[in-house]
Amino acid sequence: MECNRLIFPGALCCVLTTVPVATSHADWYVGANVGQSSIDASADEIEQAFLIDDDFVTSGTTLDKTDTGWKGYIGYQFVRFLSLEGGYADLGEATFTTTIVDAPAPFDAITPFDIEGTASASGPQLSALLHLPLFGPVSAFARAGAFRWEAEFTEFIPDTGTTRVARTEARIDPMYGVGFQVQFASLGARLEWERLESVGEGIGGREGRDIDYFSAGVIFEF
Repeated sequence: MECNRLIFPGALCCVLTTVPVATSHADWYVGANVGQSSIDASADEIEQAFLIDDDFVTSGTTLDKTDTGWKGYIGYQFVRFLSLEGGYADLGEATFTTTIVDAPAPFDAITPFDIEGTASASGPQLSALLHLPLFGPVSAFARAGAFRWEAEFTEFIPDTGTTRVARTEARIDPMYGVGFQVQFASLGARLEWERLESVGEGIGGREGRDIDYFSAGVIFEF
């Protein structure tokens, strides 16, 4: 029994000294990502919106719903598994073109005519990240937070050189995502996906659209 009393505390001490202490990890970091944004919309939905809102009958609608986006951010990792991150994101713009083939007055006098539309969104973000070490320098993370977006929407009639619609809206909506990070000393790299919900809500009475943002970036701890 005396032998066990001596061996057990010694073994326990050995085990405890080999367990990493998560609370000892605390670092500031900065980073920047570049990637592709994609809005959850379709050409059919655009045509339906023209019919409902303006009684316009459209034809040949095309939609480019992807664009290059970027973001810059600063974060603080409180412990090994948790960090808080704030930054600014520009998600680029989505564009469409359509031909109005039938319209009420006064637009009936110039039918058919083309409309070009542009929608863009940008703004600050704040989110918490939960990190999960995988192997070696590789870890996975999940984020959840909020995006204060400012969205701009315009419709332009090239035949007359006039802007038919110009609207701006700003709100706060949820955002979340997942990704992977590889960290070598103070320099790291990220690959991630984010979903930003209901962007553009309120413009033209619409409910807004979700945006998926796939990006890669680098971070620097200091």
